[in-house]
Amino acid sequence: MVTNDDGWVALKRYQTINKIVTVGGEDYLFFTKANICMAWIRPEHVEPILNIKKVCCGGSKKPQFRYANETDVRRWSAGGGR
Repeated sequence: MVTNDDGWVALKRYQTINKIVTVGGEDYLFFTKANICMAWIRPEHVEPILNIKKVCCGGSKKPQFRYANETDVRRWSAGGGR
């Protein structure tokens, strides 16, 4: 789990389409840069976001979000650079 200086957690969306997620009255914009759709999330809102599911073909439900790793955060923060 990657955190920033404020203790917020980096979460990544499986799809690379920008999405606004509202949890606890706070809006988070999952924004795509370097083909990674990511946002920084308050620690208390991480679990509710990780529990959001999408319905796939056949009716199965899969998570929409997961923890971003260090490479994801570096690439996203640098806009695709090293």
